[in-house]
Amino acid sequence: MATASERPLHLNLFIFGCGHHKAAWRHPDSPAERVGDITYFEELARTAERGLLDAVFFADGHAAGDVAGGPWWFLEPLTALSAMSRATEHIGLVSTVSSTFYTPFHAARLLASLDHISGGRMGWNVVTSMFDTEALRRLAQS
Repeated sequence: MATASERPLHLNLFIFGCGHHKAAWRHPDSPAERVGDITYFEELARTAERGLLDAVFFADGHAAGDVAGGPWWFLEPLTALSAMSRATEHIGLVSTVSSTFYTPFHAARLLASLDHISGGRMGWNVVTSMFDTEALRRLAQS
C-alpha cells in the first residue's frame, strides 16, 4: 500500500468567474469583460494543460444575479467545457451539476454528451446547491 508521500498529487484549475474574492472583478487586470468569451476559457484550459494540471473545474450555481459580490458565472459550464474540450487534448473537464435542479435523465444525458465529445475526459462534481438563494428558489417552486 502506498504511503501518503508516495501517492500522486492531482491539481486542477478552479474556474470561478472573475475570482474568489468578492472584489476581484475590480482589479485593473481582472478579465471581468471576458467572462462571456469562450476563447478566454479555451486559453485558460490550454494554459492549464501546458502546465500539466490534471483538470479544469467549473463551479456552477442556480441563482441569478449578484449572489456573492461579483460576476462568478456567465456561461453554462457543460457547454463551455464542450468547447474547451475541442481546444485541448488531455486535460480533464469537471463541472458542477446539481442533483437538486437537474433530473437524473437530463444530468446523465448532459454528462454523457460531454464525456463522448471530450473522449472520456469529463468529471462530475455532484452537489445539492451552493447558496441560500438557490434553496429559496427551490422552495418557491414547490
